[in-house]
Amino acid sequence: MAQPQGLNVPVILTTGIVGTIVIMTIIEGVRAYYNQYSADEEARRWSEVHYVAREGLQAEQKKNLSVQVTSIPIDEAIKKVIATGGKRPSTQPAK
Repeated sequence: MAQPQGLNVPVILTTGIVGTIVIMTIIEGVRAYYNQYSADEEARRWSEVHYVAREGLQAEQKKNLSVQVTSIPIDEAIKKVIATGGKRPSTQPAK
């Protein structure tokens, strides 16, 4: 008996769909591996950087935070508020 000469469309479609899924899975796996490697490499590079400017700013801020603020008794504060009519003191330097 003779073999039919037509195309086997279901096998072609199945092979195409399965092949596409396999290729897409491989591409996404490689992309995920690259993204993870890239993030690890960037974190490693940032950990090696020495921040001179940042350390200077931190030292200055710590010095500013350690300055002692003199406080006044509550009675004197009340008298100053009454004397100024309840207005807050100016933050601008006196002219």
